[in-house]
Formats: sequence, structure tokens, C-alpha cells
Amino acid sequence: MKTLFAKQAKQLSMRNTRYRNFVLDYVHRMLTDDIGSGDITTALLGRQAGQTVIAQITAKQAGVIAGMDEAKAIWREYGIRASKLAKDGAHVRRGEVIAELRGAAGSVLTTERTILNLLQRMSGIATATAELVKRAGAGRIAATRKTPLGLLDCRAVVLGGGLPHRLDLADQILVKENHLAISPDCWRDISLDQPFEIEANTATFARAVAAHFGKTKQLTILLDNFNPAILKKLVPELRKLNATITLEASGGITEKTAAAYLKTGVDYISLGWLTHSSPALDLSMTIEQ
Repeated sequence: MKTLFAKQAKQLSMRNTRYRNFVLDYVHRMLTDDIGSGDITTALLGRQAGQTVIAQITAKQAGVIAGMDEAKAIWREYGIRASKLAKDGAHVRRGEVIAELRGAAGSVLTTERTILNLLQRMSGIATATAELVKRAGAGRIAATRKTPLGLLDCRAVVLGGGLPHRLDLADQILVKENHLAISPDCWRDISLDQPFEIEANTATFARAVAAHFGKTKQLTILLDNFNPAILKKLVPELRKLNATITLEASGGITEKTAAAYLKTGVDYISLGWLTHSSPALDLSMTIEQ
């Protein structure tokens, strides 16, 4: 599973064509939706909308910056020059200028909210992830696929020091409860020539899966919606059945309960909370000239 995470994290870069195309398409849709039939307020500026202005983006609270590479690509398309940029993954202080923009007033104003929304959300996720990683240690905090902004959310988790999960349904077999509801024995036909994961929401099923696949290193069991007390007893049992097994805990884990789950002996925990509930990082943009 760690090999999969490393592979996926590497793909989450603007140098990767697939990721770049996703970002540009997604942000362009965000801009189109925001602009609507036209920015009628900026239109009031008349000719002055074409004058060059300098604007600064400032962090109103400390945190980890994410989304700067993505924002740069959009600024470039709108003829906005960006400098003094905080690097993605960098920790910034409250009051710190994280970007200085130079461009036509109309372009800077029209793209302002969309870009700030992107930076605030991604930086909030990266900040929350970094705080958990600091407490838990590297390689133990992962995202889930509960990602409203798709690959952008996954990238934010990685920039915070966390692990991505599958980027799409072709990345890896993950048999979940709804697959089992349709075909309870489908997991028995999985080939051992590739890494795979099976969700278990009862101790009995987790033991059956571990025993069935013997000592293969390919298997990860997703222990879903167990409480820490049960996991403390179950994890050693599963490792006796398969010493090379990878164990993931998930389901309702938050920043408040993460520590208790990590003490159960699982290899890592995945938290939908990171991408559906972590607070945005407060940023603001002001025209300086």
C-alpha cells in the first residue's frame, strides 16, 4: 500500500499532464460559474480596469500553504505576474505575504475570489493534515475518497505530509461493503499478483479475510467503524494470521480521536474529516497600488 501511495503522490503535480488538465478544467469551470454573464462590478471601472495594479495576498492566520502551483497556472493565463510566492507545503506565519500580483485591475479583481477560495481550501486541508502528521508521525495519516474538489483535495493532503488514497477506481481493487452486499464472495476471486484492499466491518469477517489470503504481502484490510478498544484486541489477532498484512482504520475518525486509533497498532488511519470538514485557512487580498 505504501508503494501505491508514493506512486499516487508523485502524480499530483502540475508537471503531470493528467493532473494539470484536471486542475485547469476544474478552475476554469469555477471561474466561469463565478463570472456568470460578466463581472458587472468591475465593468464600472471602465478604462481603469486595464490599468496595472499590484496586489498582495496575506495569511490572516498561521498554516501550511497549498494550491500555489495551481493558482500560478491560472494567473499566467490571465496575464497576471506572480512573485514573492510562498512555496506549496511551506509553513507561514500570521500576517505573512504569501504572494504579490501585478496585472490588469480587471483580471486581478475578476479572478480574486475563485483563486482565494482554492488557496484557502487547499491550505486548510494541508494545515489540518500537517498538525495530525506532527502528532502521529510520517506515513500514518491518509486521505479518503471523500474529496469534493477531487485531485485538488488529494494534493492538499500530500502537501501537508499525508498520504493520498486511490485517485480513481482503476488504481487498486478495494472491495467495500456495497460490493459484498451484491456479491458476498467476490473477494475470494482476487488475484494475488497485485496489491488489493478489502473492507471489514466485523471482527469475524476481518479474521476470515486474513486467514484466506495467508501470508501474502499484497493484502490490506480496511477496518471500518471499529472503536479503538476493539481494535487493540483485533489487530494482534490479525497479525498472527498474517504477519505481513497492512491494516488501515477508518470510519468516523476525527482530529480528536486520531491519537486513540493510532495507538491500536494499525499501520495508518484514513480520515474523510481532512477533506470534508477541516476549516479553510483565512487569506485575504488587498490592492496595494
